[in-house]
Amino acid sequence: MHSVQPTGHNSSALVVGGGVIGMATACALAARGADVTVLERYTIAHDWASSHGYSRAIRHEYGAKALYTKMVRRSLHMWKELAAETGRYLYTEAGVLTLGHADDGYTLPGYQVMYDEGLPVVQLTRQQCLRAFPQFRVYEYDAITYNASGGMLHASECVHALADRLRARGGTLREGVRVSRVFQKGERAGVVLQDGSQLTADRVVVTAGPWIHDVVPELALPVRPVRGQVCYVEGLRPEFFNPGTFPVFLAGAEAYGFPMQGPGWFKIGSDGRSIPANPNVPYGPDEEDIEALQRFMLRVIPSASRGKLVAVDCCMYDMTPDEDFILDKYPGSDRIIIGSGFSGHGFKFGVLIGELLAALTFDEEPAFPLDSFRLSRFSQSSGH
Repeated sequence: MHSVQPTGHNSSALVVGGGVIGMATACALAARGADVTVLERYTIAHDWASSHGYSRAIRHEYGAKALYTKMVRRSLHMWKELAAETGRYLYTEAGVLTLGHADDGYTLPGYQVMYDEGLPVVQLTRQQCLRAFPQFRVYEYDAITYNASGGMLHASECVHALADRLRARGGTLREGVRVSRVFQKGERAGVVLQDGSQLTADRVVVTAGPWIHDVVPELALPVRPVRGQVCYVEGLRPEFFNPGTFPVFLAGAEAYGFPMQGPGWFKIGSDGRSIPANPNVPYGPDEEDIEALQRFMLRVIPSASRGKLVAVDCCMYDMTPDEDFILDKYPGSDRIIIGSGFSGHGFKFGVLIGELLAALTFDEEPAFPLDSFRLSRFSQSSGH
């Protein structure tokens, strides 16, 4: 059995999963002086990961959930710090346009929360929206907000920036290492690898994304891997679809989209139809979802509908029933920490969640309350 030797904080840690959450957690643990090793089953930012691709939205729009809005504000500051530290371009401020309805229970409460937080958010009439963003046809929406703060994170670049930080802090990244299970034995925790070998450390943090059930099957966490996909469209006019003239937008549960990115591609997606995914079995594009997005573009962004669909990127989310995260200790263990259930909206918080999980690992006071992210909420909700 190989043992990871403690240094600095007089502790060692293994992080299972090298997505944005795992890499950020490893960086935060290393900053506390721990000897950290990340175990990633494939490679970081691989095409099948939840943490890859050109972009992820960073938006403060969370309806009445003020905690998330506050967390986004802190996260954005932390991403900017990481960009300055690593010299990588991680964030494009494109602004965020929300197309909603007065009775949807989300758009107007979200506006109020952002306003109360002092964010540069405004409510727009349909006419004001048409003047500011003539690309959109907004006649079916009666609650429209625009927040100049927010936009898109460059996802794969963010993960690589965290890898830069981890190496600078003395941490280790091991790719192509598959973990079969975790365990605690006395004052040590560890993992069993697919080949039967074991690694031990003082702490183990599991951030395995959609593969969570492969690593801790015995917990039967209320987390469902589900399919996600986004479509890329080319051939649109840059003066209408570049950042600066075209915002990140949210249109209810129907669609969301981004300005041109990468090779000049416009990106659009939906929260989809929550089709279950097996993270170990690849799947192809969902044609029904593509057709629905094309109908949406024709109706709401007609000039985008004239572009050519050039790529469909399939991905996965690890969904909880309430779409809130799981940040908690493994039941009955003080040495194993679980970060899961990021539900398709966790990426933007990655660098902050890393800090929260590191605080949890070392029993520190977290920067934000973790009560709503505890596992116990599921047993309470079921009445047990």
